[in-house]
Amino acid sequence: MGLEHKRILVTVKAYPDIGKKYGEAVCVAGIDQSTGAWIRLYPVGFRDLPKERRFSKYATIEVDVRKSASDHRPESFTPVIDTLEVVQEPPPTGVAKERRAAVDPLLAEGMCSIFAQQQVDGTSLGVFRPVELLEFKSEKTAAEWPDAKKMRIDQQSLLGDRKVPLEKIPYDFSYKYRCAASACKTHDQKIVDWDIGEMFRKLRAGHDEGTTLEMVKSKWGGELWSSSCDTYLYVGNQLAHQRGFLVLGVFWPKKGPTGGESSEWVQDELLPPQ
Repeated sequence: MGLEHKRILVTVKAYPDIGKKYGEAVCVAGIDQSTGAWIRLYPVGFRDLPKERRFSKYATIEVDVRKSASDHRPESFTPVIDTLEVVQEPPPTGVAKERRAAVDPLLAEGMCSIFAQQQVDGTSLGVFRPVELLEFKSEKTAAEWPDAKKMRIDQQSLLGDRKVPLEKIPYDFSYKYRCAASACKTHDQKIVDWDIGEMFRKLRAGHDEGTTLEMVKSKWGGELWSSSCDTYLYVGNQLAHQRGFLVLGVFWPKKGPTGGESSEWVQDELLPPQ
């Protein structure tokens, strides 16, 4: 398939995972600046990128892409990583007006409407304002990677990969919420945002596990849903389970014409290459 050159406003980066085909990779999503539509980039070996090519959320990047041959979701493209350039750093934290201007035209009524659209045209990415957070949940998972994934990490190290091995987050975090649809029966979705994994990882270095979980809950189940904020959820589905949508990220500008965001612990510089 032919190459296309894209200019993309990055809105979400998922926590890295270890796959059979690509090894460690990140799923990135954002807004195609030429069309105003969603676009997904995968795989992105983010921690293998040179420093000048590592990008933050809300940075603007340019990259050559081709339509994914193995992923037929309409938004999915394979990036040519060597062509990736960061052309604009994100605006200063606390000024959300520019971000809203880009995101608001894509707002859906709610998760129920995104489900409905997915059945019509395969839509696999979306953003909306949920009506009510019902619960923030943390569920204990394995402390270590499964043997198959650990083997791939070890193989990468043998091949000369010098970066610090990817840390396993031993919890799944999720939201239970209600969207704006009158018939909404609530939604329960796992959060895969890089930021929540990074927050847990950094806090755990200086606190016991219980305190770490309480601090994560205070941020992700409290501050981001404050009555002073307009809370948006970015969601996307899974290739193998296309009715299975995940929370890819949260945008929480302050209410008002200019907005603003809290930046505490919202960092995505996970274990940069040594």
